[in-house]
Amino acid sequence: MKSYYILFIGILFNVNVSAQFGPQQVIANNASGYPYIVAADIDNDNDMDILLAGQFDIAWFENTNGLGAYGAKQIISETVWEFANRVAVADLDGDGDLDVLSSFDGEMNGISKVVWNENLDGAGGFGPQINIAVNVISVFTVLGVDIDNDSDMDVLKIERNLGKISWHENLDGLGNFGPSTTISTALDWPINGIVADIDNDGDSDIVSHSYDGDKIVWLENYGNQGSFSSVKTISYDVDRPIAVYSADIDSDGDLDVISTSLSDNKIAWYENTNGQGSFGPQILISTEIIYPRNLFVQDLDNDGDQDILSSSRNGSYSSIVWFENLDGTGNFSSPILISDEIDFATTIIATDIDQDQDFDVLSASQFDQKIAWYKNLSPLSTPDFKNSYSSMYPNPVKNILHIKSIEEIQSFKVFNQTGQLVLSMLHETEINTENFQSGLYLIQVLFQDGKYESHKIIKE
Repeated sequence: MKSYYILFIGILFNVNVSAQFGPQQVIANNASGYPYIVAADIDNDNDMDILLAGQFDIAWFENTNGLGAYGAKQIISETVWEFANRVAVADLDGDGDLDVLSSFDGEMNGISKVVWNENLDGAGGFGPQINIAVNVISVFTVLGVDIDNDSDMDVLKIERNLGKISWHENLDGLGNFGPSTTISTALDWPINGIVADIDNDGDSDIVSHSYDGDKIVWLENYGNQGSFSSVKTISYDVDRPIAVYSADIDSDGDLDVISTSLSDNKIAWYENTNGQGSFGPQILISTEIIYPRNLFVQDLDNDGDQDILSSSRNGSYSSIVWFENLDGTGNFSSPILISDEIDFATTIIATDIDQDQDFDVLSASQFDQKIAWYKNLSPLSTPDFKNSYSSMYPNPVKNILHIKSIEEIQSFKVFNQTGQLVLSMLHETEINTENFQSGLYLIQVLFQDGKYESHKIIKE
């Protein structure tokens, strides 16, 4: 068992690392359809609320006390003939709060579309749907991201049935979007995709997959106002890939790629060997769980490296599991059970629900229509109240965040409020936050002597 020193908000702890999770805490039993959830601070009170794409609606649940007590379902938009597929958050109009981005599939008289709802008051009071694209086909990935490096949030979408990846430019930074610009039509059933700076050049590349074509791919953003490369294959060694993610699995400062695939029950990762998007062969994490549909990556045991979250579906038995990154270089444990009190998990994510500076787990499941969370109970010994090694200023920050430290810094990682890694750097003492979205971030600092500290900062 590993032992480290970790500081959370200025206090140093000696940690006996062994992530454990508490019993299921049900948030809602009315998540109909194929529920998809996102954690985000919708009402600007610095805790994690929950967004839901349900059967016919987009809704949110307020974290009423900042500790994981959630209020009733609040409808943002609802339709009669249109099924909600996906939901995401981004500050689309540049006013400092999180708006809602979503996609719908039309049935009967409905319209298949991508829309957004403005957060009118910054507290979760939303305006009506505003169309971005209509008559689209099965959009199962929709993201707010600055594609063209002009410091506003554009919209990326993937139309599964057409194999089409495209984007819409935010023309004025206020949420007025241009027509669809095609990036690629070369993939066969690309269901999910993510954005990450794969080649470490400061822009947002795309990682996706071909479900019917059995491959994991990425597309390079050339940084020229939304111009992308053709599809670059990472691996063909998958059978029905369903999910992809990008994170620094081997702690070398660049972003690797992780995938799950259904027909071979594989969870695997691919090393970014040169930090510029050249990938090594598939490295297997597990084939022990059946039907690993979901994938999320986060440091669940507070030891400074990236662990894996997934789910299993074996007949009528469903479970949520995690895999510990044993040495920080990508050697993983066998699956560790978090909960089996679910019926077909549709979303698994990790975020800090109760503001205790570790990552809890959130799930949504289809056949029981349930949203639930699981408290991270990773044991911390009594703090010795030593002084912090580092401080960060200014906080809140607009542009450059300075890190002042009495110990030599080896690296740091920046996570957004949904728990996703947004930046990883070696031997730096400044962070340029100019292109960060407004909101809450967690910065994890690793020192040369192996100790860790974590700080929360607010980006204005």
